[in-house]
Amino acid sequence: MKEKFIKTLFSSVILGLSLVSCGGNKGNSYPKDYSIDTTGASITFWTPFGAEIEGYVESYIQDFENEYGINVELESKGSYDNLRKAIVGAATSGKYPNVALAYPDHMAEYVNNDIILRLDSFFEHDNETTNSLVSDNVSLAISDFYSDYMKENQLVEFKSDGSGYTLGVPFNKSTEVMVYNETFFDWASSVDSDIKVPTTYEELEVIGTKILNVMDNAYGKIIGEDNKIYNSAKDAPNGKIKLDFTKLTKNTDPTDSKLESTRFVPFSYDSQANFFITLCRQWGGEYTGVDQNKHGKLLFNSDKVKEGLAYIQKLFNKGIIGIPASYGEAKYNSNPFKKIQTVMNIGSTAGADNALASGDKFTTGSAPVLYKDSEHKYVISQGTNLVMLDKGSDKERLASWQLVKYLSKKVNGEFAIDSGYFPSCEYAQNSEKYQEFLNMNPSKLLPNEVQSQQIAKINSSIYMSESENWTKFVDTPFVGSARCREEVATIIPQLFTDKKTPEQVLETALKNLVDFNK
Repeated sequence: MKEKFIKTLFSSVILGLSLVSCGGNKGNSYPKDYSIDTTGASITFWTPFGAEIEGYVESYIQDFENEYGINVELESKGSYDNLRKAIVGAATSGKYPNVALAYPDHMAEYVNNDIILRLDSFFEHDNETTNSLVSDNVSLAISDFYSDYMKENQLVEFKSDGSGYTLGVPFNKSTEVMVYNETFFDWASSVDSDIKVPTTYEELEVIGTKILNVMDNAYGKIIGEDNKIYNSAKDAPNGKIKLDFTKLTKNTDPTDSKLESTRFVPFSYDSQANFFITLCRQWGGEYTGVDQNKHGKLLFNSDKVKEGLAYIQKLFNKGIIGIPASYGEAKYNSNPFKKIQTVMNIGSTAGADNALASGDKFTTGSAPVLYKDSEHKYVISQGTNLVMLDKGSDKERLASWQLVKYLSKKVNGEFAIDSGYFPSCEYAQNSEKYQEFLNMNPSKLLPNEVQSQQIAKINSSIYMSESENWTKFVDTPFVGSARCREEVATIIPQLFTDKKTPEQVLETALKNLVDFNK
C-alpha cells in the first residue's frame, strides 16, 4: 500500500504565518566555524522519560560517547511538564541543558525566554561538521524527516517574510490507538454475531449496548473454553477459564463511586485532554488558534463541539463509555483493562503495552482510534523534538548537533523498536532492523513485541495510507497553550461525573482561561 506523509493540521495556520519573531537574537548564535572537531566536548541532555525509556536512551548515549568521544551528562526530569518547568525556571541563570526534548508549545515558551537556538544554519552547514573519531558521520537535512513531524518545528517562530525558523528535530513520535480484549470479543461474538470491534462512535453505541446485553448473565461468573457461562472454574470443562468475570458488577449508576473497583464499561479513554481536543476535530469544530499578535485564542465554544460532548455524555449515561475516574484511577485505564472492567481503551501508542495482561489471562488486539464519520478521521500526533538551547562554546554547540543527528536519525529506528515510538524519518523507517521488526513472524515475538508490531503497522499502513484518509493533527503552539490543555482536561470529567451540561463545562473552561478569551 502506498504511504504518504500524513497531513498535519495546524489551527489558524494562515494567521500564524504572518507572525514575526519579536524576541531577542540568541537564536542567531551560530558557530563561526562549523568544522571544529567535536571530540572531547562535554554537553548536557535533559529528558522527560521514566525509568524504562530512559534506560534505552542511556544505552544509546553510552554508544554515542564511545563512538564520538563526546561526554554527555544525561538527566531525566521525570515528566514532560517537569522538564518544561525546569528549563523555564533556569532561563535567567542559564543553568539549562545544551540539548533537551520539547513539544512545540514548550518551544514557544523558550522563544519567549530567548533561550532556544534556531537550527537552520546547522542544517545548512551540516556537511562541514566533523568528528575525528567518526568516519561515517551521518548527514542531516530537513527533507530527511516526515513533513508532518517536521512541520510543527517550523510554526513557532517566524521571519519577517512569514517563513518559519526550524527550532527542533523530530525524535520520539507517537499517536493514539485503541487496544481491545481480543479474547473477550471472541466470546461475545459467539453469543451475538453482530458484536465486533467498532470503528466509529455510532458503531460503539450499537455494539456497546450489545456487549452490555451479553454481559447481563455473566457478572460474577466465568467463561469456559467452550464459550459457555459457569458459576466457577470447577463447573467448567477441565476446570479451565477463558475469561474471569467473578469480580465484575453491572454498572447500574455510572456516577456511583462505590462501583469503581467492580463496574464493567465496554469502552474507555485514557487522556481526557486528548479526548476533548480530538472530539473538537471529529465533530467538525476547532480547539485553539493564534491571532495576529501570536496570542492564543479559544475556538472550542461552538455548537459542533457541544454536539459532540452531548453525544459522548449520552454514551456515558448508558454505561458504554468510561474514563479513569470511573474506576478510581487518576490518569490511565490500564489496570481496569487488565481486570476486564473495560475491553476497549484508547491511549498513547507509547504506553500501549501497559494494558497487557500477565500470563495467559487474555490476548489483546490493536485498532485505529474511533472516529465520528469518514470525513472526520482525526488522530492526534504526539511526541517531542530535540532542541538545542543557547548554551556553551561553539565546540559544545556542534557536539550538541552531533548528538541531535545521532538520536534523530542514526539510531532512531532502533529506539522505535525498543520504546514503541514511531520512526521520525525514512532513514529509520527503512532501516534493516526496523523493517525486520515489521516483517517478523508474530509467533516469534513476545506479547509486548506483538502489540508493538501491530501498532507500528497501524501507523504505517492505516494512519499513513492516503486511501484511508486519516489526518494527524497538532495545534499551533503559543505561550500558554500547555495551560489551556491542562484546563480542557477537566471538561469531560465534569461532564460525566459532575453531571454538568456541555454549555456549563465549556463556560467554566472559558472563565478559567479568560486571558485567552479577550
